[in-house]
Amino acid sequence: MRLLAALLALVLAAPARAALNTGAAFLKLDPSARSAAMGSAYSAASGSADTVFFNPAGLAGLGKRELMAGHAEWVAGTKFDALAYGQPTTWGSLGVSAMRLSVGELDARTADRRAAGSFEAADSVYALSGARRFSAATFGASLKYLKSEIGPYSAQTFAVDLGARKEVPGRPLSFGLAVRNLGKGLRFLDQEDALPLMVSAGASYRLAGVLGLALDVGHEPHESRTSVSVGTEYSFLGSLALRAGYGANTMSRSSAKQGALGGLGAGLGLKFRSFGADYAFTPFGELGDVQRLSLSAKF
Repeated sequence: MRLLAALLALVLAAPARAALNTGAAFLKLDPSARSAAMGSAYSAASGSADTVFFNPAGLAGLGKRELMAGHAEWVAGTKFDALAYGQPTTWGSLGVSAMRLSVGELDARTADRRAAGSFEAADSVYALSGARRFSAATFGASLKYLKSEIGPYSAQTFAVDLGARKEVPGRPLSFGLAVRNLGKGLRFLDQEDALPLMVSAGASYRLAGVLGLALDVGHEPHESRTSVSVGTEYSFLGSLALRAGYGANTMSRSSAKQGALGGLGAGLGLKFRSFGADYAFTPFGELGDVQRLSLSAKF
């Protein structure tokens, strides 16, 4: 935990570069219906495969193998898909995950605005993750391969996520720290865009075993942007969960066109034996509403 805290201090102390271009903005999107409904306040979460997208240390809480698949019809006709698998081992927990944001065919134009056929665009990331529990805390890391494609052009790079999680003995309280997207930027032709470096710290608390509360504070050093997210989850009989949350200043909520409800999230979750289904609704005003669905299975 001290090593990660030191890394966080170095990242936060680095001078901000207001003119720095950042790419791979899809890395800021929320791939999980459960977390999206809770305002993306997920840095301290544990025990499910989707935690790897926020804090790889959360994988250490897996008690069984789990597979999660998520889909969202994003704004402007784009599609966002995610897949995560986690497995506990004698060493710790291991996981693989993938995310893809894709756009259908777009009209291509020449410099003088003449039609030039069509092209497709997509952003993808594939990751290998590991997490291990030590006496005082759990630690995790992910190695990610990113690829961005725009018509005939493409760019690739690698990045690393680091995370730590601490549970308070005897209390249903936990804390999480994570640094995401440490790596070289994506270069298209002669321009390189930095990855959206994200630093987050969060806490989660479970009241009476049925009411979950979560709080995250995030910072994007390259853009000098700080965000606060809060979320809640109320469980009924272990099979139904109602969720609500709010997240401010994330990439997906930065537009003024989202209206008064921008930043809000709501949803529900259903469990039957080892299977789960989660739904989330997030309003985006003039941009259109986003609905997410995630399915999971433990075995």
